[in-house]
Amino acid sequence: MPYSSNSFHAEIVTREIVLDEIAQLRIDAWTANGELPAFIANQDIRNDEHDKHAIHFAVMHEEHPVAAARICIHATAQAGSDPESLQGYEEMLTPPIATLSRLVVHPDFRRLGLGFLLTQARISVARERRCGCIVGCAEQPSRMKQLETLGFNRLGPTKLRYLSYAESFVYMLRMQDKDRS
Repeated sequence: MPYSSNSFHAEIVTREIVLDEIAQLRIDAWTANGELPAFIANQDIRNDEHDKHAIHFAVMHEEHPVAAARICIHATAQAGSDPESLQGYEEMLTPPIATLSRLVVHPDFRRLGLGFLLTQARISVARERRCGCIVGCAEQPSRMKQLETLGFNRLGPTKLRYLSYAESFVYMLRMQDKDRS
């Protein structure tokens, strides 16, 4: 199902060629920010264990992804895609836990609401899958504001730092009982 905003829409993608393009988009977007996140040195950006079961979203332009994100759903924080960042917050999380990660937007397509659109699409999937909560991390002030606008609460700082120039914070959206029925 496409999730729309103005002339762009987010769609779930499964084609390998698009997933390969998303891997390159991640590198391009993160490099444009000044540095690759710390976790990249420890993994293959296209073949991390969570990419295989994650639900991937993309905003396409001229048949190529210009923004992308993923969501993983797990029974525990430890099984999730970012267990280190959730250390100390496990008791606050209601399973199944949806984890938002790998949100990237090509530099030429920033400030168009594509990150917001992708996050709305992932929230919809978490509701459809009857998740107990949604968690994600943010470093950039604009992303933090975006999550708060969507109803997320800041839980506190992560135990590790993803970027040298910014502290990372954990955000959570608790799903209401009506969302899970």
